[in-house]
Amino acid sequence: MDPDNIPLTYPHFSWELLNLSKMRSTWNQLAQMQKTGIIQVAAKLNNDTKVLTLSEEGLSIAYSLLDIPEIEGYRNTGWNNQHGYFPYELYRAPKERLQKHHNLGIDFNVLMELLSLKHNFTYDFIDNRYASVEFSSMDENTKIETKKIFRPDGEFIIRPNGTDKEFHCWVEFDMGTEKGKLLYEKFSKYNQYLSYISQGVERDSLATSIPSTIFFVTTARQSIWSRWLNIQRNYLNTIKNWSTFLNLYVGNIESLESLVLSFINEGDLFKNKLNLNLRPLLNDQAFIGQPKPSKNLTNASSLSSFCYLYGNEMKILGWEPYFTVTRLKSNEHQVFLYVKFDEYETGGICKAIDFASKFETIESMKRINAIEVIPVLLYSDKKPHSLDFIGCDQKVKFDSIFKKYLWHNVSENKWFDKNGKHIQSNPLNLFLVE
Repeated sequence: MDPDNIPLTYPHFSWELLNLSKMRSTWNQLAQMQKTGIIQVAAKLNNDTKVLTLSEEGLSIAYSLLDIPEIEGYRNTGWNNQHGYFPYELYRAPKERLQKHHNLGIDFNVLMELLSLKHNFTYDFIDNRYASVEFSSMDENTKIETKKIFRPDGEFIIRPNGTDKEFHCWVEFDMGTEKGKLLYEKFSKYNQYLSYISQGVERDSLATSIPSTIFFVTTARQSIWSRWLNIQRNYLNTIKNWSTFLNLYVGNIESLESLVLSFINEGDLFKNKLNLNLRPLLNDQAFIGQPKPSKNLTNASSLSSFCYLYGNEMKILGWEPYFTVTRLKSNEHQVFLYVKFDEYETGGICKAIDFASKFETIESMKRINAIEVIPVLLYSDKKPHSLDFIGCDQKVKFDSIFKKYLWHNVSENKWFDKNGKHIQSNPLNLFLVE
């Protein structure tokens, strides 16, 4: 109820239009509930703000209203309002030390509910009581298998209405207080858990059953770049071979809407729109690369501008790359690999490194005599800050792969070199002559 705490990006909100009589009514109802013992003061913050929470009696009433039997072990999944029973100790508001973390989770969920109305998608969330999983992992030092708890702050699923798409993500709420060691341990737990549940399972099967992204929601604003470097470094140093499966986004409440839209619009912007942007470049008389697109490349009536690996090659790689090839005079080929890169995410970078590390062993790449991979980093809004792998174990590999790369603003169909200079000529011919 404090307008100073409401981010400017909240849709459908205007403090000036708020009905003050309704606000007074809400306060009166809260005061009445407090008087009858249904709610109680959980904390008093520095600015004289009171944090109210259900009392033990109030929680019991909530269980009754929601038809949740108060039986130990009655848990359910948490999804689609299928809530379970938890004792009061797990429901009461956290102590003051964790209050800001708790409030960030509330702000996140309120904003996501509002965004679901604005952008026409359904939103479902479970907190860490439901998202936590016990698993076994081999201790690297003692070589003894130990029981561990995988405990993200929560999970959420976005389903755009009218489509069969689903975006399933883990979420972490970050107050900027976790130092490198704690971040390293947090992401190591992700690696251990993924390795545990993937035993004897095809990666394709995992993709339909568990999240493929971590949303790291931080309170950092002006300092988000330095916070990103710390989070990114520890993530990439621990996640290992899961880096091309599990994407990491870092953002704050203010950037949440753009992150959500990058999910929802990914197919349209980064496949359909990019496909159209590439067409005139491939048809350019000066372009001496791959043959003109053929209808037999796709099942649809529209032409595909991309080349693809064979199915068995993609299965070995573990993901589907989109690329074009540029033929050199010596009949060698450059491979332009298209990867999505919003400002603070890891997926595109990791896929570029992975493909560049493996392309020389892929049969179809050998067949065309591919000599190098040139990443094309795709974005749809503002150009990302920069690329930097400071402190990462992969830095040497990163620097060797990203000697040449391009930026492409998909929505405005503009191409830039690695230094941000606008490219006027055909960018697919840019590296023909060294």
